[in-house]
Amino acid sequence: MEIEQLRNKTISDFSGQWSVYSENEGWYASLELFKDMIAPLLDAQQLQDMNVADIGSGTGRIISMLLSAGVKHVQAIEPAEGAFQVLQQNIEKMKQTDKVTLINQGGEHWRSDPELDYVFSIGVIHHIPDPKPVIKNAFDALKPGGRLFIWLYGYEGNELYLRAFAPIRKITVKLPHAVLKFFVEIIYGMLFVYKHLPKLERMPLRPYIDKVLWPMTPKNRRLVVYDQLNPAYAKYYKKEEAIQLLEEAGFQGIQIHHRHGYSWSVLGEKPL
Repeated sequence: MEIEQLRNKTISDFSGQWSVYSENEGWYASLELFKDMIAPLLDAQQLQDMNVADIGSGTGRIISMLLSAGVKHVQAIEPAEGAFQVLQQNIEKMKQTDKVTLINQGGEHWRSDPELDYVFSIGVIHHIPDPKPVIKNAFDALKPGGRLFIWLYGYEGNELYLRAFAPIRKITVKLPHAVLKFFVEIIYGMLFVYKHLPKLERMPLRPYIDKVLWPMTPKNRRLVVYDQLNPAYAKYYKKEEAIQLLEEAGFQGIQIHHRHGYSWSVLGEKPL
């Protein structure tokens, strides 16, 4: 499948996904989880009264977190039509529409004026077949000294998971929603058993399951499983690939953190 076709298929997959899984609740959309996402590279207090953007807003989970952190204004960029409709509804429920500008575009087409203090893209870049134009647009949108924060699936720490689930994903990305939900129930059952096994040292993904996934509601845990099986494109980044992505766009002072041993948090700064 060509890059543009793969991009459009992935956007379509998310359009359907977020139309079904539309609610942001509890730990899943909390400021506490956001702090866990950005630590130790950023402190939520640094975002007070900042102008920011969120690339790939989905149904608004990260928007809710950013508003709870006290940002002044958020540009919410979301290309998937189904997700964008839910995003509009969820922002209206927050009663903070004056603090959010909704943009129904892909990150490679979006432009920002005025310049921003921060750009975030959490759980999105690894679903974009060609992310370089998106990262470059983030760079251009930032004022000098502005910063980009991205969170990516990591290759390191997920080797066993990838060996087990890569073959399964070749099937699940082609399944209709009702059948995929059946697969989710099977895998969720396996995950439940795994969670309650004796806590042996160095069990793969144990910190993520205990500290991030299990505080969520059962519905949101199932969403996380669905999210792993549904989108047509997903890349697991090696450390050097994650750093290079920002370096090639012109970012400097790049910091990277291996979050819970399974993903990469990356922070870069636009030169003064």
